[in-house]
Amino acid sequence: MSAAQWVMVVGLSVGLGVLWRRHRFPGGWAFAFSLRYESDRAALANARNRARAVSREAALAESAAQAELTSAEVAYERKMRQLEQQMARLRNPGSGERLGSLGELVLFQHVLVVTSAPATRSIDLAGLDARFDTGRTNHSIYLTDVTGRVHRAKYPHMIPASDDQHRFDEEAVRDFTVAIQNAVADENSFRARVPHQLTQAEQQLKRARADTSAQEAARKRLAGVRQRNRLDPHRKAADSDLEEALQRWKTLTGHLPPT
Repeated sequence: MSAAQWVMVVGLSVGLGVLWRRHRFPGGWAFAFSLRYESDRAALANARNRARAVSREAALAESAAQAELTSAEVAYERKMRQLEQQMARLRNPGSGERLGSLGELVLFQHVLVVTSAPATRSIDLAGLDARFDTGRTNHSIYLTDVTGRVHRAKYPHMIPASDDQHRFDEEAVRDFTVAIQNAVADENSFRARVPHQLTQAEQQLKRARADTSAQEAARKRLAGVRQRNRLDPHRKAADSDLEEALQRWKTLTGHLPPT
């Protein structure tokens, strides 16, 4: 920054300071700057500072109490959402974690997805029967869902010395069948527990929804802080002293200064 620019910045700062002082101590240059009225200015400034300090302390106390209430309300809503989401997951767990795949079948925690033509579809694992079989040219996994419908997934035999990725070793197909059977067992166990878990979750949600004690306590504390602030004798005294200081300045100068 050049010297001229520094001079301009300093001049602007001084000018703003003068305007601010004239605004805070109205009535003319003498009242704002003369040593004759220094004690009058000090009395007004002290009254302002005391009133501002008491007001700030009251505002901080109310802000802290309001923050406590807001925190309690947010925690309550978060608890409601968590319990509602837990119930939603029990009612509709979705596909769940991906457990593996082989050929056209992709195994998830709760469903088995068939990706072959004409369209991809999902089969619920609950009540599913999976059976391995082998034939002259293909290994097969037969899947019978709860409606009795059967799907056959075919896996062409591995040919010795062949690296064809679309041909499958018998052991790999058997192992994947076992993985499906184990996932079905886990899903059947999960489904059997769902009614009891849903009942527990519903009861927990009902209790949590009725428990507003933390919010009520915070709301009561906020009301108490506000009442103390309204009745605070220190605040009333500081406001009264400031009003008297303002009126004294008006009597002295003919101008009522800002608070």
